[in-house]
Amino acid sequence: MKLIKRNPLLLTDVYKMGHMEQYVPGCTKVYSYLQARKANIFKKSVFFGLQYYMDEYLSKPITKDDAIEFLDVKKKITGTESKEVEEQIFKLAKLGYWPIEIKAVEEGSIVPTNNVLMTMTNTNPDFYWTVGFVESLLLKIWYPITVATCSMEYSKIVAKYFMDTVEENLYYLSNFTVHDFGYRGDSSEEGAIISGMAHLTSFNGSDTIPAYNGILNYYGNNHQNTCIMSSIPASEHSVMCSFGRNKEIDAYKHMLKLYPSGLVSIVSDTYNIWNVLTEFAKELKNDILNRDGKVVFRPDSGNPEYIICGDPNEKDLNSPVAKGCLRLLDEIFGSSVNSKGFKQLNPKVGLIYGDGITLDKYNSILTKMKEMGYAASNLVIGVGGLLRNHRGGRDALGFAIKATSVTVNGENMAIMKDPITDPSKKSHKGFMKLKAFGDQYTTIDGLNIDEYNSMFHDDLLTPVFRDGVILKKYSLDTIRDKIKMELYPFLNK
Repeated sequence: MKLIKRNPLLLTDVYKMGHMEQYVPGCTKVYSYLQARKANIFKKSVFFGLQYYMDEYLSKPITKDDAIEFLDVKKKITGTESKEVEEQIFKLAKLGYWPIEIKAVEEGSIVPTNNVLMTMTNTNPDFYWTVGFVESLLLKIWYPITVATCSMEYSKIVAKYFMDTVEENLYYLSNFTVHDFGYRGDSSEEGAIISGMAHLTSFNGSDTIPAYNGILNYYGNNHQNTCIMSSIPASEHSVMCSFGRNKEIDAYKHMLKLYPSGLVSIVSDTYNIWNVLTEFAKELKNDILNRDGKVVFRPDSGNPEYIICGDPNEKDLNSPVAKGCLRLLDEIFGSSVNSKGFKQLNPKVGLIYGDGITLDKYNSILTKMKEMGYAASNLVIGVGGLLRNHRGGRDALGFAIKATSVTVNGENMAIMKDPITDPSKKSHKGFMKLKAFGDQYTTIDGLNIDEYNSMFHDDLLTPVFRDGVILKKYSLDTIRDKIKMELYPFLNK
């Protein structure tokens, strides 16, 4: 089955196919904005992903063939034809590009919800309708923003516990503490690229290979020798099972033989994690200590806090279940106490857990580790579906694009949505700008065109796209630096 050609005119909803004839007669300009309206899950969002959509979609030329196909599809789906729609579509194809200007905050900006993030308006009075036409496409930016925001929330937890429990010379490990395991959990290959890139704005660790070329193609780095993405050799359950249950230890020996140096991860809960971290660990101890590198054990089932830190409900306090993985590794391989008074496991061994660790669970685990006297750097977690599958999809942050101003017969008119049945959907009105007072953001709306133009100089919304051309691009380095300096500058030491 062949992929469907991406006709830019077909990247919209059916109901928008006729909007060019539905606007009030005399309309020559439409102005709209993007906003995250809900703060019930995240209070702030990381603006990321617009550059991808501009590069991949909005900057592509519009052709006569695209117009012909659009009209054919419209007729087949709706059973309707319109001379005005036909004239407008062919006129746009003759122009050959989207006559739109987009202003947006810098990618990597962390902005409280209920603030304007992006505005759009048409640059040609004949094509006022194009602003609403591309809404369905551009609103998909909710996905990279939401994933980038979720990854940032994980990084905030990392920052807190690293500052409390980890020595400064190991701060660099924070970049690899939350690993993206989510490729298989995404809905499509493009979705995996987008979400994988979004995770890389806060972390370097990922197994989502499509994100690597995504970053190179859409967010190429400025800095030399920057780590875009990193992972290590790792086994899975089928690998371990292939040796047979009675010869499971041979699977570990085989992995150590295959990878005599460097980092290697071995999934350890195929059968009995407690047997692995007691009997197997003792048998493999000398081989592990003599390796030039680290062996990372991966328990991956059960209650993650209890598996990692020990089950407080276990009556036998000397049992592996009561001790948990951290203490079992410590007993066999030892640890040292850092300058902050927390234990750091022998650098020859480590721990990664990659199943079902939500933000709340992660915070709870690191809290427990701190209470036990272990540094946060002893644990890496893998997250996948939890990065991508938020409650309500785009409604997790309540993303919407709404029109707030139109020009009709030469007169500007502020407009707004204000449903009596749901006040939360009330929109801004008029022209807008975003201002910052220290670390506080304020959206100023209700501006007329003269007020807007006179206040333009201190607007945080800057032009990034105009008439089919991307005006400003951001690199992954720039975005990462912006997030880190704003959230946890101490990690740059």
